[in-house]
Amino acid sequence: MKKKILAIVCLALIGGLSIFSISACDKDTNCYVQITVVDEVTHAPIPGVFVKIDIEDSYVNAQGLTNEAGRFDTVFSAPAIFNVAAIYETGYDSVYTRQNFFCYRKGNNTIRLKEGDTVYSTVNLESEIHREYRNN
Repeated sequence: MKKKILAIVCLALIGGLSIFSISACDKDTNCYVQITVVDEVTHAPIPGVFVKIDIEDSYVNAQGLTNEAGRFDTVFSAPAIFNVAAIYETGYDSVYTRQNFFCYRKGNNTIRLKEGDTVYSTVNLESEIHREYRNN
């Protein structure tokens, strides 16, 4: 009698573990990212900002432009800690046009991705305009 009970308990445990392992395979393991780029003073979203999400010294990255709502969405297949860089070209101002300077605003952030979760992050675009010499 004890052997029958033990066999039934073992079969029930094996069946339960099988169902658990099958349902675990259906689990969403993607990592979703939603970056919103805003002005650091007005907090208004900024469309057309170049966003790059990457890991230093790695080929794993995503990049693109923010949409009309100032958002850039992407998906990664594994969790990790990523750097987020946002660059917004402001054009050339009259003083620097003749000197081949590229004028831009920037912002940075770091995000930690988790399996099956969406990470919402806001990058504040600095008010300061940076100028970089371009040798054309």
